[in-house]
Amino acid sequence: MNEVELDLQFTKPIKCAVCGGLNYADDYGNTDRCPHCGWKDNGDSEFFEDCHGISYPMLVPLSRAREQYNAGQKFKATFEDFIGGLKFYSEMLFWHHGLVHEVFIKHKGGGSIEQASDDHIVVFCNKDFQQEFDSIDEFRNKANIDGRLLKDIWDEVEDAGFML
Repeated sequence: MNEVELDLQFTKPIKCAVCGGLNYADDYGNTDRCPHCGWKDNGDSEFFEDCHGISYPMLVPLSRAREQYNAGQKFKATFEDFIGGLKFYSEMLFWHHGLVHEVFIKHKGGGSIEQASDDHIVVFCNKDFQQEFDSIDEFRNKANIDGRLLKDIWDEVEDAGFML
């Protein structure tokens, strides 16, 4: 689909869930980026926040997005939002000092991704390294960039989100 076709999908005028400005949605409630604040919605942000503690496709929960917008801040996911996105979607990425990093769950077989088991591993990598962890909790507590724990340097991370 080209860009013109994509724009034609968003024809239903709606109020942005974050800033209240005019935006447009498709027939399913998905929106283009709000021209006023940049929020992109799928129509179920409150449901995703209630069930998973995140939003999709923006990752930042809707309630915090509103707080960040009202404070004049850029939308930014916390490390725990990122973990929630990983549990929900299984494939995430972020930028740190201009370098993209990927985190994904590699299944070895069945089983829940939240369980610490032999059924999956969490892979954390960029073009220069790869780290593997036996569980999401182990990733949370041991993932590092140049020996610095990811959870401790999260404030340096930019544009964390879902792999598309």
